[in-house]
Amino acid sequence: MANALNPLCVPPLTSHLGSLEVVVLRGCWTSLAGACQRPPLRQALATSSVAATVAVVATALRRGRRHGWSRTNRRVCSLAAVGGEGASANAGDDIGRRSVFALAATAAAASGADAYLRASDERYSFSLLAPSLFKETLRTELVPGLIWGFEQVIAFQTVSANIRMTVVRLRNGKLWVSGPLAPTRQLLRLLNELGEVAHLVVAGTALEHKVSLAEFHRIYPKASVWVAPGQNATLADVNIGPVDGVLGQSAQRPPWQEEIDFQVFYVAPPETQGTYSEVAFFHRVSKTLLATDAVLKVPLSPPPILSSYGYDGTPCELSREQWQYKFIAFNFLNMRGANEADLAALAQPSAVVSPLLRFTLYPICQSAASAWVKEISAWPFERVVAAHLDSPFPLRPNEFLKAFGFLFDRQSSWEPAPGQLTQLYKLSEQLDGPAALESSIWKAAAGAV
Repeated sequence: MANALNPLCVPPLTSHLGSLEVVVLRGCWTSLAGACQRPPLRQALATSSVAATVAVVATALRRGRRHGWSRTNRRVCSLAAVGGEGASANAGDDIGRRSVFALAATAAAASGADAYLRASDERYSFSLLAPSLFKETLRTELVPGLIWGFEQVIAFQTVSANIRMTVVRLRNGKLWVSGPLAPTRQLLRLLNELGEVAHLVVAGTALEHKVSLAEFHRIYPKASVWVAPGQNATLADVNIGPVDGVLGQSAQRPPWQEEIDFQVFYVAPPETQGTYSEVAFFHRVSKTLLATDAVLKVPLSPPPILSSYGYDGTPCELSREQWQYKFIAFNFLNMRGANEADLAALAQPSAVVSPLLRFTLYPICQSAASAWVKEISAWPFERVVAAHLDSPFPLRPNEFLKAFGFLFDRQSSWEPAPGQLTQLYKLSEQLDGPAALESSIWKAAAGAV
């Protein structure tokens, strides 16, 4: 996944946001990227498969923690900065050689630590994605004999969410895998029990849905790889490795398209400030819409997998109050002292559009988004499997269109209450500029700011 320009697989800093973690990690990624571009560390990091894990693994072992992601990564940024400054201040060949030898020795030690951790706990997998080096995986059969969901947790301190990899069994018995997650031994064991992995798919540009693709492809080298457009939008984007095709742009049809149709949503500069894409899929046999972030079903109770992370990194069951806080905070909605009522309002409809996407993405690409939504609504789906929150959930095309009513200047399945959108209003202005606030989407929601 690393290369000479991107040794630590730093996520895109200018692409449009896919989740809260992309916001909160910008400072840390920038520090890491800057330090690792300084020679000779750049060359050493680019040529060592374990070098990127050195500081993280060593720190994790030293602390003996499984749930200290934020503190561990602050230490990683500190280590990278110190190493980078030292390399930059001593440009002589002798110092350069000693730096490489020292890094190689540390990498060897980390490699041993890495091997130990992999052998000792099947939930271990090095990942640059929060919350920690240990990820619990929950497998759920979503459509009997045909579709499964694999869930893990992404988190930043007290804000966390479930993330789902979707697996479809094709007519030939082989597996179609969308949104590969951290490939722990636990996840791989649960996946291999279902059959042979034949196709890997990345359905969007958001970091959390593609960061594990390259490692997955190394594990399943015979699998074909198909991705949404907009990958590698910047030099800092995560390296997803070789692909067989870009959905909607390749002349060749995916070998699975007769069973799983797709529609592509893709926007990029200069029309928008950043690059964003999402591909929706329709599994014909089960009449299931496979979505990533487009449409969601909000549960009143926390997804069970979140208990593996707990409230702040210590595994435990979440209370209703803690879940209310987590969901509202993840979507940048204002805390109005009415968390229970606000979550209930979001959970009541058959489906909703993420407030984060509704108010920070769609105002700058309303026409393209509405065309995509109309194309999806032409499919005769009966249920939805999404990459977050509850799945599957029953949904018909007319209900799908109702969730996106704001795109067509109509009432949506959920409408914000007064005072809920102050943070999103400021975020939209920062990300998209004042013009976004002049869209019909924001004008219709003026009373909620």
